[in-house]
Formats: sequence, C-alpha cells, structure tokens
Amino acid sequence: MQAFLEENLDRDVDLRTIAREAALSPYYFTRQFTAYVGVPPYRYLIGLRIDRAKDLLRGSEFTITQICHRVGFNSLSHFTTTFRQHIGVSPSAYRRRRDWEQEAFRFGPITDRLVHQPTKRMTL
Repeated sequence: MQAFLEENLDRDVDLRTIAREAALSPYYFTRQFTAYVGVPPYRYLIGLRIDRAKDLLRGSEFTITQICHRVGFNSLSHFTTTFRQHIGVSPSAYRRRRDWEQEAFRFGPITDRLVHQPTKRMTL
C-alpha cells in the first residue's frame, strides 16, 4: 500500500479508494496500516507529499503553485499551511534558504577566506 500511495501522490485519493485497493474495509485498513507503519494512512500520505515538495523546492524551478499541484494538494493555502506545520517555514522561505545556502558556498577555499576574513588594512 505504501507503493500505491507513492505512485498516486499527485492524485486526490481518499481512504475508501486506498482501502478498496487493499481489498479491505476502510476501518480495518486504517487499523492495519497504522499498526504496520506507525501512522494513519492520511498522515503518511501528507508526509510523502511534503517530502516530495521539499525535493521539488530544492531541485526544480517550478513555482510554488505548480509544486502544490504536483504533490497532490488542491489548495495553495492548504499546502502552505501544511508545509509550515511540518517543516516550520513556508515553502517560499524554504526555497529562499536553499538559494542562500547555495550562494554562501559559491567561493573556493582560498577566495572564501578572503571574503569572510579580509586582512586588516594598515593605517598610517
């Protein structure tokens, strides 16, 4: 079932659809999934979506809205709120931090020392 959820990450899947795929009742499926994985199916799916969104924010030029839809959220506000609850920052702040980290390490070791620890000028 975990593979099914990963394959259908971008789709609007509900508990009834997932349980039907497993040939179980929704109630029994939820109990078994939670016992096996440790979290309920919906929480697991949200975690997968957030992880995929982080990957796309780090490694793509898609807009936040495009990423929102690619990971299965229908609402940008729901995506932003959920992302902030799980990661602690908004998707745009997460991307800005990634961009800043890439820029911070753009110099080589010799140039980096000069940029971050310039030599003192002699005063007369």
